[in-house]
Amino acid sequence: MHTEHPEWRQWLVGALVTSGVFLAMVDTTIVDVVLPKMMPTLETDTYGIQWVVISYFMGGAVAMTFVGWLADRIGHRNAYLAGLLIFVAMSVACGEARTLSAMVTARFVQGIGEGFLITTGLLLLYEAFPPEQHGLALGLYGVGGAFGPAVGPSLGGLLTEHFHWPSVFFINVPLGLLTALVLWLMVKNERSSSGGRLDVVGAALLSTALVSFVTLTAKGQEKEWLNSDFILTLVLVCGAATIGFLLWELLAPNPLIPRTLFDGRHEFPLGLIAGTGSAVTSFGMLLVVPLYLERLRGYTALEAGLIMLPGSIAAALMLLVAGACSDRLRPKWIAITILFLAFCTNWVFRTPLDGPRSAAVWDFFVVSLFGGTSMAPILLLSMAPLREHERPCGTMLVNITRLVAASTGTALAVSTLSSKQAAFYVGLASRIDAGSTGARTLLGALGSAAPDATGWFDTPTMHRVMAAGRTLLEAHAASYAFYSVTKPLAVPSLAALVVLLFARNLKGQGGAIH
Repeated sequence: MHTEHPEWRQWLVGALVTSGVFLAMVDTTIVDVVLPKMMPTLETDTYGIQWVVISYFMGGAVAMTFVGWLADRIGHRNAYLAGLLIFVAMSVACGEARTLSAMVTARFVQGIGEGFLITTGLLLLYEAFPPEQHGLALGLYGVGGAFGPAVGPSLGGLLTEHFHWPSVFFINVPLGLLTALVLWLMVKNERSSSGGRLDVVGAALLSTALVSFVTLTAKGQEKEWLNSDFILTLVLVCGAATIGFLLWELLAPNPLIPRTLFDGRHEFPLGLIAGTGSAVTSFGMLLVVPLYLERLRGYTALEAGLIMLPGSIAAALMLLVAGACSDRLRPKWIAITILFLAFCTNWVFRTPLDGPRSAAVWDFFVVSLFGGTSMAPILLLSMAPLREHERPCGTMLVNITRLVAASTGTALAVSTLSSKQAAFYVGLASRIDAGSTGARTLLGALGSAAPDATGWFDTPTMHRVMAAGRTLLEAHAASYAFYSVTKPLAVPSLAALVVLLFARNLKGQGGAIH
C-alpha cells in the first residue's frame, strides 16, 4: 500500500534505503582487500580465510527465505531497522574478532542483517514513492546495490593504508546508527495484509539449497569441482534440497511461495530469469576487473578502486536515468536496449596490458556504463503485475535469484580465468623455439636480462632470463585469459535480452498493461 508522503519525505526514505543497501553491498567486497592482513590475527591460512566471505553470503541466503514473512508480521520499517541494527552490531563483533570461528560466526549473522536490508528496502521504496515513480525508486535502490561492491576494494585499500584491518568493519557503525535513528523517527511502519504462518519446512529446504549452492560455487575451483568428495556432496545436497523444496511447494497447504504468484502473469518469472542473466554478467565483471588491475597491471587496491570509480559513478547515474525513463516509457525496451549494449561492450572488451592508466579508466568506464544498469527497468517490469500482499514474496525471490546469479557469475569468471590462462600459457610456450619469431620477441621484451650478441652468458644470468621469461609468458597468458573471459560473461546478458522479448509491453506510470 502506498501512503501519500510529502515529496521531501519520500526522498528521505530513498536516501535511507540507499545508504542501508550500500552498507550491505559494500561489505561483499571491502573485506577482500584485508583478508591477507587478517590471517595472522585469526591464525588461519588462505583456505580458512575464505570462509569470512562465504559465511556472509550464507547468512544472507538464510535470511532471504523468511524475511518477507517477518516483514508482514512486524512491519516493513521494523524489519529493515532490525536488519540494520543486526548489521551494525555484527560489524563491531567482526572488528573485535580475534579467532576464525568468532569472525565466521559474526559474518554469518551480519549476512542475515544484509538479507533483511536488501529485501525489505524494496518494500519501503514501493510504499514511499507513488506508482508513477516506482521506476525512479528502483533506480535509487540500484544505486546502493551497484555502487557498494564497486567502491568496496578502494575503500578497503584506503582504510587499511592508514588504519588496522578492523577499520573496514567499524566504518559501518556511524552511518548505520545514523540511518537507524532517522528511520525510526521519520518513517512510518507499514505492513502487507498477507498474514499466514511461516512455511518452516519450505524455508529450511530453500535455505539448505542456497547455502550449499553458495558454498560449492565459492570453493569449487579450489577443490577441482567434482573431483572433490566435498563438492560432490554439496552438489547432491543442493540437488536434493531443491527437488524437495519444489515438491513441497506443490503439495504444502501454506507454501513459502504462493502458487498464485505465477498465475497468468509471466512478466514476473521472465523478469526473474532476465535479472539473473544481467546479474551474472555484472557480478562476474566485478570480480574480473579488480583482479586484472591488481594482479596483472600491478596497481594497489586503492589505485584499482580509483580507476574503477568513474565507471561506478556513471553506472549509478545510469541506473537513475534508466529508472526514471522506465516510468515514462516502456521498461521492456529500455531493458532490452541496455542489455544489448552490455552484451556488445563486454564482448569486444579489451584493454592493453602495457597501455596507459587513462586507457584503463576509459575502457572500464564504458563497460560499467551498461553492466547491471538494466536492473531498474527489469525490476519494474517484473514487480508491477504483483499485488500488494505479494510484494514481500516477490522481493524475496528477486534477491534470491540475484544471490544465485552473483555466485554463478563469480564461479564462471574464476573457472574460465584459470582454464584459459593455463591453455594460453601452454600455447605461447610451445611457440618459443630457438630462432623462432616468438623467441626473438621474447628476448627483445626481456631487454637487459637477455644474453649479449655473442650468445654467451653465465649460469646465474641463464636462470634470471628463464625466470623473467616465465613471468613474461604468464603475464601475457593471463592478459589473454582476462580478455577471453569477458565473452562468456557477455552471453547471459544476451540470453536475458531474448527472454524479455517474450514479455508483454508493459507501460510505466503505475504498471498498467497495454
